[in-house]
Amino acid sequence: MKVTTQGEEVINLLWDIIAAKGFEKDMYFEMAARDIRALPKLEGTVHVNMALIIKFMANYFFNPGEFPDIPKKDDPVNDDFLFNQGATRGLGKIQFHDSSLAYNSLNLPNLDIFKEQIDMLKEFLLGATPSKEQAKDIDFLLNLGELFSLVSYGQLLIEKSKIEVVEDDIMDQIFDFMVRDFSKFALQLHLKTTATEQHMKLCLKMIKKPVKDLERFNRVWEKHIAGLDGAYEMNP
Repeated sequence: MKVTTQGEEVINLLWDIIAAKGFEKDMYFEMAARDIRALPKLEGTVHVNMALIIKFMANYFFNPGEFPDIPKKDDPVNDDFLFNQGATRGLGKIQFHDSSLAYNSLNLPNLDIFKEQIDMLKEFLLGATPSKEQAKDIDFLLNLGELFSLVSYGQLLIEKSKIEVVEDDIMDQIFDFMVRDFSKFALQLHLKTTATEQHMKLCLKMIKKPVKDLERFNRVWEKHIAGLDGAYEMNP
């Protein structure tokens, strides 16, 4: 769910930069801008997937299990489970590795802000648990699920950074936009018609700005992005 919707968002942001050039003849971007719209719908509607994701939330935050660390796996073998996952029932019983282990293993300015937002989301779920009426409000759940998805992806990013030895500059730049995305969805949740006064107060506490660091931004830009200019060419 998140990968396809983020892909669509990336294309939208790139289009703001490319602007009129996105309409020129024989441009890859024209195809990308058209085709990217289909992915969030073809792979199963966002609302359906989000309703499934919500079922994981209670165990993820409040009832973690103990599991061994999974090393990098890139050997050329068939992953039978990937193609035979079985039914989707019983999702609420699935447990996850304690996310705090990953989050506490790294300290960066924007990651620390993101941790504060996670704490507020936990307070939201414990102290202002959505009512039965809100649980039936797909629009309300959609934004709550977006917040939860950011937390789980943050955990995966940190775990992956340990395996691939990703630079702190890159990780902090990633959590720069994660903080902003979290704030965006918290504001949208605050504005929902079914949100209570308590919900709105907690949502406002989730809204935070990332740490401004122009030097870090320029380092990431110059070392990892600017060099990709011209790296892709369309087939003749």
